Amino acid sequence: MDTNTGAVGVIGFGVMGSHMARNLAAKGHRVLGYSRTPSKVIEQKIHGVSPCTLEELARSCSCVLLSVTDGRAVQSILFGDSAEGAEGLSTLLAPGSLVINTTTIAPSEAADFDHRLSARDIYCVDAPVTGGDVGARNATLTIMCGGHEEAINRALPFLHCIGSKIVRVGPPGFGQRMKAVNQVGVALGIVAMTEALVLAEQQGISPDVALDILQGGAAGSWAFSNYAPRLLSNDLKPGFSAAHMLKDLKIAATEMPKSQILPGTETALRLFEKLVQRGKELGNHALIEIYRDTQI
Repeated sequence: MDTNTGAVGVIGFGVMGSHMARNLAAKGHRVLGYSRTPSKVIEQKIHGVSPCTLEELARSCSCVLLSVTDGRAVQSILFGDSAEGAEGLSTLLAPGSLVINTTTIAPSEAADFDHRLSARDIYCVDAPVTGGDVGARNATLTIMCGGHEEAINRALPFLHCIGSKIVRVGPPGFGQRMKAVNQVGVALGIVAMTEALVLAEQQGISPDVALDILQGGAAGSWAFSNYAPRLLSNDLKPGFSAAHMLKDLKIAATEMPKSQILPGTETALRLFEKLVQRGKELGNHALIEIYRDTQI
């Protein structure tokens, strides 16, 4: 099947998936959307996304993009839920179809899903992204691809609709390995930003003055440019949630093959555990709440 024909299916309509669907539609693709919360797809009709069932999506789409919560959700969508007796997408898609998984999952899960889909003659690319909600909105995401070369080549026309930098990292699972590496860098950047701002606050320095200097010098980073302004306006809502960051750090800390101890990653993981335990829906930039807690 030629993946340049037919509709594109999008499954998962959180912050990232919603913007990806919009950008695919804006680039001229007919986009069908499915979510277990149908209202999230209905909200996107104004942007050219047509709500449908999973079965309708599989019948009409030669390419399906996933943007869901975790490996368990991807497993359920692709291969069904035995407890519910539901069919998975892998049994519904036509041979030659393409699955692009932008969800962050464990590298071992990505490799396993690729193997199982290949057995059904379905191409698969693990394509986690970085760039946050801003990158998803503006189609400037960096996309880390793991998969066989033919599958990635088939995916490129769609990936260029949602991102500005697409890199093949290696075989199946290597996109997810790189995403775990990326998340270590992001998390430690947030820790650095938070500690610098807290220290400035403790010294009686104006937060605006501190941020202006930090952004403009050697300390400058994506976190300072994108997250710090939200903190100063007391906006802790998730563009990328703290719970997802914790999930990603656990992948890096426990599911990545490595021989080197990563003390910074372990510290960041502990801090994000404390933040998520608060039970509030917060962005990963809200770590400052933990630093202001005397129980840290």
